[in-house]
Amino acid sequence: MAIGRGGSKVQTKCGFLIYGEQGTWKSSLCLEFLKFKREDGKPFKVLYIDPEQGSIDSYLEDYENDGYDLRNIFIIYTQSISEVKEFIRRAKDNEDFYEFDEEGNETETIYLDADEIPFRPDAVVVDGITLLYVAKQQSMLNFSKKRATVRAKKNELIGMEKEVAIDGASIEIKDYQSLKFEGQDLILDLLACGKHFAITCREEDEKEQYKDKDGSIKSMATGRKQPSGFKDVRYNVKTALRTFKDDDGIIKAIVENKDRTKVHKQDEILIEPSLLDWQVVIEKNKGKKDFTIANNLNKSVDKEMAAIEKENARFDEEWEDSKANNSDIELKTAEDYHNAIKNAITKLSAKDKSLKQAKIAEAGLPKAYQKLKDIEELKKYLNIVSN
Repeated sequence: MAIGRGGSKVQTKCGFLIYGEQGTWKSSLCLEFLKFKREDGKPFKVLYIDPEQGSIDSYLEDYENDGYDLRNIFIIYTQSISEVKEFIRRAKDNEDFYEFDEEGNETETIYLDADEIPFRPDAVVVDGITLLYVAKQQSMLNFSKKRATVRAKKNELIGMEKEVAIDGASIEIKDYQSLKFEGQDLILDLLACGKHFAITCREEDEKEQYKDKDGSIKSMATGRKQPSGFKDVRYNVKTALRTFKDDDGIIKAIVENKDRTKVHKQDEILIEPSLLDWQVVIEKNKGKKDFTIANNLNKSVDKEMAAIEKENARFDEEWEDSKANNSDIELKTAEDYHNAIKNAITKLSAKDKSLKQAKIAEAGLPKAYQKLKDIEELKKYLNIVSN
């Protein structure tokens, strides 16, 4: 579904991707949202989704000692990307958040912020999307094993052959495409929720594939780093920061490729970085309209699929008409049917040929179809070997 607007000034939302090695301030940077002030001067309320489970616990006491009210942060622990998306949706729709009991179940008690009103976040943090990727990847691997079990049963595998087929199942190319889609959809959900946001992930070596002398495909590290997990998550965020520790042990961050808020320049290196540099973005939002673009990625996929199905239906109709016409024209004589049966049999595997012969015998037809002259019997024979 297309959405349009005029060229009037609209509010800018911060959208950070922060990635790097362990101990390079990724979590503590995200927690700085608690220090932000809204356009009206009130402190930010922060929805903090923590797949790493405990990444900020050690910092909260320091924040409380510095005078920040911890009722303005609501922390959720989950490694399920589906649950993460559900909490982002609640933030978008301004729904209530409920306190959890010790067993991890939501209670009927609405979580209240420092103003004693139902909690409504100004910023959403997902601290550790690499773990979301790992959990989703493992679920797809488990599904691949189920898929392999079905295939093994269909192919009548038994014993060790069946065991190897199932245990050796791996994620297929189409599964990796689904993983990439999940990452893109998560970022678009965050962009569409109308809140400022930050996501973090670990880093890994960027690799390029090349063909070796023997023709085999191998990969080689380029010397650059990239976010670990979901592919291409850098492209839709507003600001990408890679945090690192220099040779002197000082934490730095490079503004990687872009900062759409224009607070910092592309490829600028920040010494002991702070997200508070971006407080100016909120201050510039005063008097501007709030405009949020909905995440229509799934709807767009459905729309394009409907268009493809409509286009393919035309060819399907033409194909069916062609088959019907060819059937009427080509298969008139016994010789036509003999040739069609012969072509169908040559395409069968040895196992299928054996199964078809049993069905032919059950139908009371002779094994040697060349002896048949009756058209109705030949049609029945062709139907057995063709379907």
